[in-house]
Amino acid sequence: MEAELFIQYYGYEDDEFEIDNDFYKNGEYEKVVSNEYAKSKDDVFNSMTTYKFKSSNVSSSPWEQYGITSKSSGEERVVYSSSKCVLYSENGEDENVDGIIDKFVAQKPFVEMIELDLDSSEEDFIYEFSMWIREHNKINEYASKNGEDWGWKNEPIRDLRISFINKATEKVFAKLSNCRIMDIVDEKTLIVFIEKLDLIDGI
Repeated sequence: MEAELFIQYYGYEDDEFEIDNDFYKNGEYEKVVSNEYAKSKDDVFNSMTTYKFKSSNVSSSPWEQYGITSKSSGEERVVYSSSKCVLYSENGEDENVDGIIDKFVAQKPFVEMIELDLDSSEEDFIYEFSMWIREHNKINEYASKNGEDWGWKNEPIRDLRISFINKATEKVFAKLSNCRIMDIVDEKTLIVFIEKLDLIDGI
């Protein structure tokens, strides 16, 4: 079944920030970067190797220390980026509208194969999806030592959205909750565990 897949990220507009240009002219930027690196390099290294991050040494105002002032209210704004895709059911058959409705009614976990159309993928979608795959691969490196149960428990989770055309030729939206990557078939195809599917009004 042809569909559009959406992944969320936190977006900002350029006009939400003011930049002090003098900050970059007098050498302060290089000083701040060097000082911040010296303070946080051990914490960053530990987070990459143990997946436990302590933020005690990381600045609580990351924008201001680089001469950037936020003009926004400080609230995070969720933005969605998309890619066209084809959905297949767990048995490898082409997914269909009836199958999606059945999954919504059942409210049970299921497995779906997602084949992305990379030519249609937005830039932010590719970045966020690549990050998800990278996190999955990292966890699986450690899972080979710590066991499958550990790997599944620590598998990165994402909430996704899809849109598709129903039998009445209307666009329908659905939320895919607590998605985990089970396997990577190739560069554009994933097998994904989905905890449940809910029909929603829109993105």
